[in-house]
Amino acid sequence: MFRGVFLTMMLWSTLSAADISFEQLNAIAATPETLTGQFRQQKYLSELGATLDSSGVFSYRRNESIRWETLTPIQNVLTLTPNSIIGSQGEHEVLRLDAKSNPVIGVLSDVFFSVLTAKWGNLSAYFSLSGVSENGWAVELMPIDTTVMQLMEKVILKGDGLIRELTVYEKNGDTTTIYFENLIQ
Repeated sequence: MFRGVFLTMMLWSTLSAADISFEQLNAIAATPETLTGQFRQQKYLSELGATLDSSGVFSYRRNESIRWETLTPIQNVLTLTPNSIIGSQGEHEVLRLDAKSNPVIGVLSDVFFSVLTAKWGNLSAYFSLSGVSENGWAVELMPIDTTVMQLMEKVILKGDGLIRELTVYEKNGDTTTIYFENLIQ
């Protein structure tokens, strides 16, 4: 019996270590034209040893815009387009960043758009990929782009047909985990 359990464990660990490619991920993860849902976000601040929780709703239209509305603890809206990031509170615009004047904004916008809209091929310019595709999928993205390397250690994504969890490990030791819920295509 021990031998059977041992062989099963060896086989499972071999299967779970199997690499997945961007092409395979593209085949198993949905790429809807639009998506709406709710999010819960946990931001761990390493210098403070504290976690900040927030939640809200989001929507996107592929290649056009992502609307990220935080409802708690502070209401604000972040709108990302392929060329800009705009932040507002109420009727007041509090932030405007343009990709043309700041190349880092272009990279971050492209990465965020690619993750949320499941355009996995775009991510191959910024990351190497490893992961598994059993009972859904889980992948680890390791930066290969110098701009991304300056900001992130790695990104872990988990999902089924759609992305369900995103964790960003930042260079400064902070971690952001976002859980996606009640998704509607």
